[in-house]
Amino acid sequence: MSLKQGALTVNTKVISYEGNIRIEPGAATRTPYPQVNGSLIVVEDISTKMCKITIPIRVTPETNKTFNEFYNNDDNNVITFRDQNFSGCFMEVIPEREDLEVVDYVFMGNPAV
Repeated sequence: MSLKQGALTVNTKVISYEGNIRIEPGAATRTPYPQVNGSLIVVEDISTKMCKITIPIRVTPETNKTFNEFYNNDDNNVITFRDQNFSGCFMEVIPEREDLEVVDYVFMGNPAV
């Protein structure tokens, strides 16, 4: 049995990618603080609760136009990969692009639901 590429959409637009989608799930960082009575108080830093989705894309005029639109859409992008949905996604930067090379477009967003 061979594995197939997972279905990927951004704002319901099907995206063709090359290589592997990388997802850092994003979770709150937990810091424990011991107390005199022996129990712990755990504090969560929610600033680390952003996921990171990296999509390898072949550079063409069409993909440049599509990803420029996603960049200009600020944090209003929704990414669906296989059975995961990521909302509030945005691109921090547009990567350096060389014609016909594969570049990584990196989105930050809310954890999958």
